Amino acid sequence: MGINNYSQIQSTEFPAAGALPQPLLRNSTGVLHSYGTVVPVDGSAGYVKGCLFHMTNGVGKNVLYFNAGTEVNCDFNVVDGVGNAFGTAAGRGPSPAIWADCPVLDYELNPQAGMHYFDDFLDGVTVAAAQSAAASAALGTTGKFVAFTGATGASIISTLATNYQGEVKLESTTINESITLAYPKGAHTQGIFELKPGKRFWFEARVSFVNTDNAKFGAFIGFAEQALVADDTIHANTTPWALEDKYYVGFERLNADGDMLDTMFNNSDAGHITVGTDAVTIVAGAMKKIGIYCDGTNVYFYADGVRLADSTTLATTSFPVSQELAFYFSMVMGHGDAASMNIDWVKFAQEY
Repeated sequence: MGINNYSQIQSTEFPAAGALPQPLLRNSTGVLHSYGTVVPVDGSAGYVKGCLFHMTNGVGKNVLYFNAGTEVNCDFNVVDGVGNAFGTAAGRGPSPAIWADCPVLDYELNPQAGMHYFDDFLDGVTVAAAQSAAASAALGTTGKFVAFTGATGASIISTLATNYQGEVKLESTTINESITLAYPKGAHTQGIFELKPGKRFWFEARVSFVNTDNAKFGAFIGFAEQALVADDTIHANTTPWALEDKYYVGFERLNADGDMLDTMFNNSDAGHITVGTDAVTIVAGAMKKIGIYCDGTNVYFYADGVRLADSTTLATTSFPVSQELAFYFSMVMGHGDAASMNIDWVKFAQEY
C-alpha cells in the first residue's frame, strides 16, 4: 500500500481483517506491520525481521506476533511477557490449564496487585517449636513452611533428594495422630489466602503416596482456617471427613477411599459439600499433580493439568468465600504400616 506518513494512516480506512495478511507499513525490503485472522505461514517471504503482526481475532496472549525469522523465511512467534512460565499437563512442572493466565511477573514486581509463591522444598521446612527434640532434629532447616509432627514426636518429616531439586516426606507412624505442613509459618495464628468474588486464585501441588490400601491413612491437601497446625483434628481418623467443623476447600483421602481423592469444601456450621466423590485416582508411589483455579466466580479442580468434571462457585452455600485461610498438607495414620506422603513442589497465587 506504500503508506509511510502518520497523517495518512490516521485518515486511511484499511480492508477488513481476513486470512490474507494485510500490510499497514512497509519499507523498501518488506512489510513492517500487518494484521489479519491467520498468522503468516512460517517460511513466507516479504516480512522483514522484527515485523509485527496483529491477530484480530486472537484469544488471550495470542494477539500480537513478531517475525524472528528473515525477510525471505519468516517465523512469527507470539509476544509473551513471561516466557515458559509453566510446564505441560503431563510433565513434572506446573500445568498450563491452571497457570496460563496467571500474571506471575506482575505479582513479583508489584505485590500490591497480587501474590505468587513457589516452593520446591530445597531447604526443607521448619518443625514447630513445641515439638520434641527428636522431631526437630529430623529437619532443622529454614524453609517457608511450619510443621507439626504430633504429640509423641514419633512421626517423621524428612527432606529427600530422590526427585528433581528435592522432595519432602511426611511419614505418620502413630495411629490417629496427624502430621502436617502449613503455609505460611504463621499459619498457627493467621492465614493469607482468600477466595474472593471477582478475584482470581491459583493452586497446584505435585504429591505421591506410599500406598493406597484401605484404612491405612487419611489425607487433606488444601486451604483451611488458620490456627490448625497443632490440631490433631485437622484430619482425625475417626471423623467422617476432614476438618468437619472448619472452613476449608481442597482434596481429601478418607481412610477407606483406597486409591481415590475427593474434592470438597465447607463453611463452618453450614455443612460439608463433596464436589466430586472419587474425583482423582492415585497410584501408589506415583506423583500426581492436583490443583484449584478460581476465575473470580467459578472454582475448578484439576488433576495432572486436566479440569475435573465437577466444579462449584463462590456463591454456593457452604463455600468458605472471603475467609482467611492457610494452606495445609496433612495426613493421619489409620493402622498397620506407616503412611507417608511425598511432596515435590507447591505453587499458589492470588489476585488482590
